Amino acid sequence: MLTLHSQGFHVAAEAGDFDPHTTWIDLYNPTRDEELKLEAQLGVLLPTREDMDEIETSSRLYIEDGAAFMTAQVAFFGGMAQLQSGPVTFVLTGGRLVTIRYIDPASFKIFGEQLEKQPLHCTDGPTTFLNLVDLIIDRTADLIEKTSHSIDELSKEVFAPRRRTKLETVLIRLGAAQNDIAKVRDSLVSLARLTVFAAGLERQIVGFRKTAELKEFHDRLRTMSQDVASLNDHSSHVSGHIAFLLDAALGLINVEQNNIVKVISIVSAIFLPLTLIASIYGMNFDHMPFLHQPYAFEAVCALMIAIIIGMLSYFKARRWF
Repeated sequence: MLTLHSQGFHVAAEAGDFDPHTTWIDLYNPTRDEELKLEAQLGVLLPTREDMDEIETSSRLYIEDGAAFMTAQVAFFGGMAQLQSGPVTFVLTGGRLVTIRYIDPASFKIFGEQLEKQPLHCTDGPTTFLNLVDLIIDRTADLIEKTSHSIDELSKEVFAPRRRTKLETVLIRLGAAQNDIAKVRDSLVSLARLTVFAAGLERQIVGFRKTAELKEFHDRLRTMSQDVASLNDHSSHVSGHIAFLLDAALGLINVEQNNIVKVISIVSAIFLPLTLIASIYGMNFDHMPFLHQPYAFEAVCALMIAIIIGMLSYFKARRWF
């Protein structure tokens, strides 16, 4: 699908139908025919889906045929419970922005809605690029905040005096949170590289005529780069918190298991002498002390009770329970 944007006006169209005033061309799940038609009109070779999946920096950030190609990983939910991520390619050519994507993050929908109210965000390709990347960074920050909030809730569950959630469930949720923060950090790393690369683009590539416009373009990108670095630090803090809670949950599971083993050991230790006494008096001998005495049963029971009380007192004094 091809979506054309020109100062807030956007329509779906066939490749090759846009006019010179189009500032943003959004290719979402394009067919090969659409790519070929657009390449012919733009005069540049667009990256394929396989090219976008390459992880080498030289394959994601490069200049070719007078156009700048920049690919970043974007984290998104896409209707799933877990965060997903996928590549989005930004192409600046002839003062126009072309985006190529096979994913549908909410940031693109939100940005399209913003253009209806604020058409100045799409006056030209570089301005559209800045505002779109800025929104993606803001959305990534929201994802970090959401994950951080869920981690805070898990922390309360882990250290609650009367836990309502099983620790096994907590471990599963911590694993899901770690997956989410890993997707976010992957996205932040690629966005950091993109902003640094774009901040070094020359005026001919970007399409500005005035030096002041290029300076403002570079300044905004440097600010974005600082924001990404700050978010990366925050995500590292959240990741560290997840690791701490994971260790704490595993430690509490070990404590609970040790308590169970301790109870079993204490009960076994108490019943060991009782079992010995019962075994002795269960032997088939005719002559045994107290065997035929009228008070023998009561005496043996009293002895067993005394042993139980004595062992419990000893364990209590040693703080074994």
